[in-house]
Amino acid sequence: MITWGVFLWALGIPLTWDHAKPYSLTLAVLTGGWKAFDNYLWRTWPCKKFVRVPDINGTWRAVLQTSYEDPQTCERKGPIDAYIAVRQTFTSLSIRLMTVDGHESSLVASSLDIQRDGTTYIYGVYQGVPNILDRSKVSAIHYGSFKYKAIGTPVTHIAGHYWTDRNTSGSIHLFDPRPERFDSFASAKAAREP
Repeated sequence: MITWGVFLWALGIPLTWDHAKPYSLTLAVLTGGWKAFDNYLWRTWPCKKFVRVPDINGTWRAVLQTSYEDPQTCERKGPIDAYIAVRQTFTSLSIRLMTVDGHESSLVASSLDIQRDGTTYIYGVYQGVPNILDRSKVSAIHYGSFKYKAIGTPVTHIAGHYWTDRNTSGSIHLFDPRPERFDSFASAKAAREP
């Protein structure tokens, strides 16, 4: 509002309360327009022709291969089936990994790196939260980082690797995306079964 008034004054326009009326309407239109673009319009035609950010929204099937060894059996787990729910706007990204045994990982921070040739890398830091029954014997709450590469236009696969503060690492492959977003392994699996 102050900036609006300064510009009017600098242009030599006498200031009255009538000048505030279009300001609030303009602000409402701009705010609503940006919210619509951020949440939805960026991934629709014709906006998507001008936006380089890939749309990876939905729930993906995932397979992990890990270097982690079960402390009780000294055996390496894997491959591990999982689902990953992605909630994305133009300016934000949420990724939640869910496994059959109730372990979940969720993003703490993320970044998209879009190369000049269009190749997109997704970087993230996450918190892994094992099932409460496994925390004392199998795995504690931990943090990790990952680097994924988005494959295809539109994106049909995501592949990459991760490493954790438990001195473990592994690979991950995401495929078979569905537009719905689920909050548990069981519900994501049930939606894919006939």
